[in-house]
This record gives sequence, structure tokens and C-alpha cells, in this order.
Amino acid sequence: MPTHIEHHIHHIDITQYLKSLWVIPVLIIFAQSVIRITDNPLITHIPTWLFFFNPIIFLAIFAAGAYWAHQPIRYAIMNNTHQSLEQAMAALPMRALKGFGIAGLVSVVFILGIIFLTSLFNQHEFTPRMFVALIMSVSFGLGIMIPTTAVALTMAWMAKSRKRLSLQNLFIGDLEHLHSYPWLIRSANRPWLIFGVTSLLPVSILALFTWLMLGSTDEAEQHFILMQAIVLFCNLIFGGMALIWITSRTIHRITRELSTGLNFLRQGKFDGHVAVMIDDEMGELARGLNTALAGLKERDSLKDSLAIASDIQKGLMPKDEPNIPHYAVAGFQQSCHAVGGDYFDYIKRHDNTTWLVIADVAGKGYPAALTVANLQAMLHALANGENISLLDAATYINQSLYSSLQGGRFVTLFMAELNHKNHELQWINAGHIPPLLWQQGSIHHLEATSPPLGMLESINLSVETTLLNMSDTLFACTDGVTEARDAGREMFGDKNVTAWFQLRHQLDPAILPSSMLACLDEKGFHTRDDDITMLCLKRND
Repeated sequence: MPTHIEHHIHHIDITQYLKSLWVIPVLIIFAQSVIRITDNPLITHIPTWLFFFNPIIFLAIFAAGAYWAHQPIRYAIMNNTHQSLEQAMAALPMRALKGFGIAGLVSVVFILGIIFLTSLFNQHEFTPRMFVALIMSVSFGLGIMIPTTAVALTMAWMAKSRKRLSLQNLFIGDLEHLHSYPWLIRSANRPWLIFGVTSLLPVSILALFTWLMLGSTDEAEQHFILMQAIVLFCNLIFGGMALIWITSRTIHRITRELSTGLNFLRQGKFDGHVAVMIDDEMGELARGLNTALAGLKERDSLKDSLAIASDIQKGLMPKDEPNIPHYAVAGFQQSCHAVGGDYFDYIKRHDNTTWLVIADVAGKGYPAALTVANLQAMLHALANGENISLLDAATYINQSLYSSLQGGRFVTLFMAELNHKNHELQWINAGHIPPLLWQQGSIHHLEATSPPLGMLESINLSVETTLLNMSDTLFACTDGVTEARDAGREMFGDKNVTAWFQLRHQLDPAILPSSMLACLDEKGFHTRDDDITMLCLKRND
């Protein structure tokens, strides 16, 4: 690494940081314009020169907050230490929250004081209802919306800067303390913060304005409150659009970087590196990708690469069965070679639902195994998304596989989302062997409703819903079971699987895979030229 890092990171100095906050002066000028246009009698008593001087004061206050938030980064640059730079970057969001929060509070107190003193000198009647309405309107605009937008801009700048530093090998983002990231930037909390700023607070304030107007008979008072409601509404629309735009661009930049890491995995470029752009769950994914890339690069250089590849693939499979209330789940995977193209998984989601997945990649060996690794990485990344549905996940995987798979290869996939609270099983079958469901004394086949993934750029995927009752049992497998052959080269076939399941559905899911293997051996189907994978689910109570 370079000895003098200040010569390489001019793009993260205070000037560049302040430039990234350009939305703040736009919001302030817009708010001032709306206030002036509404022509509130109390507001228009403020001298014109002072009214136009206010934005300069506000900008100075928020610039001071930005300067304070950026100070640790400035010190890190001066001290030429990489570790302190990473620590400063990690602390930036919380410092920005404090700095801009205080700046917003100071701005609110300043403008309220100016308006109140001006009203006294002009002997304008300033009623308690007017005062409450003014406090709510000003506090929302200067005290909440603008500081929140400034923090969002800070996080966007931080993500962009980390990417640049990573390209220069000046930022790794793997310090141990960074794994305990603050609540502010957790991806699970950000939608709630945006909801509070753009929905809950402004709607509550507008409801308060309505109550204040209904309780007043003074026309001037009602007019003042109405104008404050208009100011708040305009600030909400413009500021909310800016906040969502900033947040969406930041998320897009981060997910694009994660996609780059997935491409590294897919293309076998194990010397690649993913920038850790933010210290939240997505940052954990980036660190995980870097760990995987580093591990793959190291193992790829070893002589016994085939055995190592087998270990890696085993690591992609679940190590333990999930603890799902009311259900027993079990999976089994056996490769006919060191590495294979079969895959199964159960992935816990943030809403306590569980994704159950079984897939079969066309082909064998390293190409199929790499596709399995890519599929597993995509599924776990998608499962961490707040608003990713089963259909969204399957659609994204199909498009990604279509752009990466070559030579007519494809992936059959059965993917289900289990909700243990209402016992709903939503599922998608993309060209996979129909899983068997024992329900109400008979066997149902969960037939494929679309072709395999990766064959077409756009396919019509449909989500089916099945309600699971007591003792209902699901058995899914890959074609390694149905295509097992006997001495006469006859295949085991779907009918034999169905007949076996008819007799064995009452068994515990943990026993079903070994029961199937025993059945194959007893009937003489010893020749297995393909991977065998099974996934079993049963509702116990």
C-alpha cells in the first residue's frame, strides 16, 4: 500500500463531500420559495432582505454539521493511516446523523425566533394555534426532512467513496468491529425510517392541522394554518422524492457491486474483489463474497483441486436442518462425481418464512458446480432483500442464468416459500420433476408450469399456493432418482417413485432419503450415472 495516502484520496476530502450534498441547498431554496408564494401574513412581515438571507444562514449551519461529521476522515488523511480511515468511514453515518440533527435543531430555533420577534415588532396577533402549526411545519422541513436527506446523501457519498478507495487498494472494509454496524444503516430498518419521514410524521402533522382548523373560527388563523399545511405538503413531495431517489441510487450502486462479485464467481475470476460499500447486511454479503473469492483462489492453486472443489460444493449445502415450528424438514445430496450439478437448500427469511429449494443443473463436473455456486449466492442475496417475492427471485435468477449459461445449458428448479404460521406453501416449478405431495389420502403432483431457467430470456412464471394440513408430506427429488438403472439398463421411473411414496409417506422426513436409496438397491437399480438429491417436508402438528 502507498506510504502517503493523502496523494491518492483527494476525492474524499471535505470539498468533495460538501459537493455531494448539493440537494440540501436545492431543498432549502425550494422551501423558502414555497413559503414566500403562500403569502402568509405573518411570514411576509419579515423584511425581504432577511428572508433571502435566511438560506445562507441555513446553509452555513448545515455546512458546519457536515464539516464536523467529516473531521475523522480529515484526520485519517493527515495521519496517513489506513485503519483510522476505515474506522472514520464506518463512523460517518452516525456522526452525520448527530451533526445534521443538531444543525436542523439550530435552524428551527433560529427561524422560529426570527418569525416570533418580527411578529412582535409588527404587533401581529400570534395565536397559540398559529404557533403550534408553525412549529410543526418548520420542524418537519428543517428539523427532519433536510437532516434525513443529508444523512442519505452522506451514505451515498460514503458508498461511492469506498468503491473508489477499494479500486486503489486503500479500503478493505474487513475490520472486525465493523460487523456490529449501527442500527441507522441496517437495510432492515431503512424502509421503516423512510416510512416514518415520508408517511407517518407528515400525515400525523396534517391531521393535527385539520384539528387546529376545525377548532378555530378566526379566518386569519385558519388561513395561516392552511398555508402551513401547503408548505409541509410541498416539502414532503419534493423532499420525499429526493430522499427516495438518493436511497434507490445507493441501493442500486451496492447491488451492482454485489452482482459484480457474483459475476466473478460465475466466470471463475477468483482474484476479483468486491468493494464493501456499506456496513450492513449487504456489506456482510460483500465480505462473504470476498472471503469466498479469496478461498476459491487459494484452493484453485492447490494440486488436489478436485477434492477441494468437492468440499466447497458440500459447503454450499445446508449443514443442519432448519427449526421450523410445526414442520420437519430433511435434505439429501449425493454426487456421482467429485462435484455435481444438484443443489438443495432451506433459507430463513427476515419475515420468518423459509425458502425450500431443489435444483438440477444440466451437465456435470466443474461447469455445473460453478453454476450451483452462482445459484446459491444469488438465492442467499435475494433472500436478504426486504421486498423480494418468490416470483421476483425466480425471474431474476432466470435472467441472470440466461446471460451467463452457454452451450444450451439450463437449470430445473423447484422453489417454495413456507409460512409456518398460516401453513401456506407458495411454490414455483420451472421444468423440474414434479414433487409429490401426500394430502388427504392421495398423492398430488406439483407439475411444472414453466420451462427450465436459463433457456429463454423471458418466461411466464406462475406462483401456486397449497395449504398444508396435518401429516401432509412433500417429497422432491432430482432425475438421479428416476433415471437410476438396473442391470438391463431400465430406468426406475416416475411410477416407481410414486408407488414407493404411497407406501412410505408416513415416515419421518429424515428417514425418507435412506428409505429411497434402500428401495433402489433392493430392486436392483445400482447404476447411478447422475447426482441424487432429495428434499422432504412434513407437517407434524
